[in-house]
Amino acid sequence: MSANDLDTGAVLSDRLKKRLADRLLQPGVGSAAVPVILHTNKPDLLPPAVRARGGRIRYRYRDMTEIEIPQGRLEQLLSALPTGTVARLPYPHTSNSVTGQGVAVTGASDMQSLGNNGAGIKVGVIDLGFSSYTNAQASGDLSALLTIKDYTGTGTGGINHGTNVAEIVYDMAPGIDLYLAKIDTITQIAAAVSDMIAAGVSVIVHSVSWFGSAYYDGSGPLCDIVNDAKAGGIVWANSMGNSRNKHYDAIFSDTNGNLRHEFSTGQDYNTITLNANQTASLILNWDAYPSTSIDYDLYLYDGDPAAGGSVVASSTHRQSANGRFNFPQPYEAIEFTAPASTTYYITVQKVNGSQTDTPFSLHSLGQNLSVRVHARSLAQPADCANALGVGATRVTNDVPEGFSSEGPSKAGLNKPDISAPDRVQTSLSSSFSGTSASAPHVAGAVALLQVANPGISTTAVRNLLMGTSFDVHTAGFDFRTGPGRVSLDADVDGFNHDADNCPLDANDGQLDTDGDGEGNACDSDDDGDGLTDTFEESIGTNLLLVDSDADGLSDYEEVAWDGDAGGYNPYHPVTNPAGTDLNATAPDTDGDSLPDGLDPEPLHSPAPNGDLAPVANPDGAVNAADYLVALRHVLGEQTLTPAEFAPADLYPPGSPDGVLDMPDLVLLLGVVMQQ
Repeated sequence: MSANDLDTGAVLSDRLKKRLADRLLQPGVGSAAVPVILHTNKPDLLPPAVRARGGRIRYRYRDMTEIEIPQGRLEQLLSALPTGTVARLPYPHTSNSVTGQGVAVTGASDMQSLGNNGAGIKVGVIDLGFSSYTNAQASGDLSALLTIKDYTGTGTGGINHGTNVAEIVYDMAPGIDLYLAKIDTITQIAAAVSDMIAAGVSVIVHSVSWFGSAYYDGSGPLCDIVNDAKAGGIVWANSMGNSRNKHYDAIFSDTNGNLRHEFSTGQDYNTITLNANQTASLILNWDAYPSTSIDYDLYLYDGDPAAGGSVVASSTHRQSANGRFNFPQPYEAIEFTAPASTTYYITVQKVNGSQTDTPFSLHSLGQNLSVRVHARSLAQPADCANALGVGATRVTNDVPEGFSSEGPSKAGLNKPDISAPDRVQTSLSSSFSGTSASAPHVAGAVALLQVANPGISTTAVRNLLMGTSFDVHTAGFDFRTGPGRVSLDADVDGFNHDADNCPLDANDGQLDTDGDGEGNACDSDDDGDGLTDTFEESIGTNLLLVDSDADGLSDYEEVAWDGDAGGYNPYHPVTNPAGTDLNATAPDTDGDSLPDGLDPEPLHSPAPNGDLAPVANPDGAVNAADYLVALRHVLGEQTLTPAEFAPADLYPPGSPDGVLDMPDLVLLLGVVMQQ
């Protein structure tokens, strides 16, 4: 007897049938425990049946019950379960990884500089493994005080993915309390969320994608869990996934009548390339949850089916909303390990019913698909309305990662909700990449905002985070990066970290007098004249003008006239004749009617004053009349004697040459304009 022939009361998924066929019937494995998810509307009947066969109930969430039972007793249990019960292995998932930079890029360092490190906020990390977390604690990359719980029964280790995620959250907000939960099933997530709500956690990051539990349209048990978390006051940050090139969706199309979907004109297959011993995971589901009689099957071939390729793997549930041997869920899954390196062919086949108006989705959890659809490639629970779906942008240049899953959701929700950096360093990775690295940046940012805005609602903090984001791709919202990359506004002046010329000091108008990129609120030298604002305040010069007295010399030049910019000793003919600096607040330090900028000897060195009008009878004032007389002489319209033009012979300064010409006019004009 094979597992497929078992006459049981429960409906078995193909993956569970394969487990039975491959392992249950082999000698020596009967005592090994296997996790099984049971769907039933009669959950109260399960505990005695499970206990009687040496199993135990682990977790429950709505219609799902997770059990653990010796494999040798599973056949007995399935036969005893009520008709209509569906038994399956846990839905597949990926850790979203394709393999302290993000703290500064996002503006979290600004928050920390202002004294906000997330202290008092509890952040939960729900992930697939936390190996080496004690090493991270020892190196100071994780808090020495944290709470960790294993919901899988296999220990907290296994992989270090969750440790990397936790490190990034801790980098963003080193004052937080961390709650780490290792999970492997949806029911375990529900249990972890329940415990975190009870513990007062206000932020959860989940850098994991799940496939098969719903049609990625914001429905299903995972979104129910996210909704529960929001009701418990939790903001949920979830990686969008790295499936942009690993996704395909369409409405079933079969123009040639062979019952296979056409992925492109005249092509009824998709492909992936595998190396020898490499494993492929393929997920097919369609828009008919929670139960359906619409029936699609999934096949994998070692060559073109039309050219003699052979089936190497398949998933052929008999979809039906009822019936003892039928599987109601619109879901097929293949796991296949390649014996040799080659291209493998994927087909989606219609079994029965009219499916021409039913959309379906195909995901590859490892390899890129040859025919793919970028849009709607996110998985769960990033598709949930109450989850912040986080896309990935490179930390070095804000370029959207080519693998980062693209929105919208299948229900048309705008996704991603925001983006954040990846390719950042942790104690365990020189370049932790993928949306897995992006989501914890958002979780850390949320923790900082919760500290800065005590009592803020989950909706308000979400809107605040998105509202300050930095647009890094197509102008406005786009399905690659959402509204933009995380960029906090630490000083709350309406300008995020990337746009703020004073990120630590409120600078509402972003005034930058000297145009050096550093706003006046934080610039120690607003006008860029070389004198600090504090010093200029002490000597009475204008902080916003390079040349406060408009004499043609900068304030710095006048203060440093004696070669010492640090000491200011301005000359005055009466009050301070021993001064060695020019007066930066007076245009004519020595009072000789020449502005300092035109005066060859601005410190007590008399010069001709330029007063020559009326000719032979100067009136004691230097004005336009004097300039016009000099101009007529230079133009040859009027001839003056040397004695008559001597007052206007200003050039060379301090040593007139006895000629009234154009250089004298230039100097004279400067004198006139200063009067």
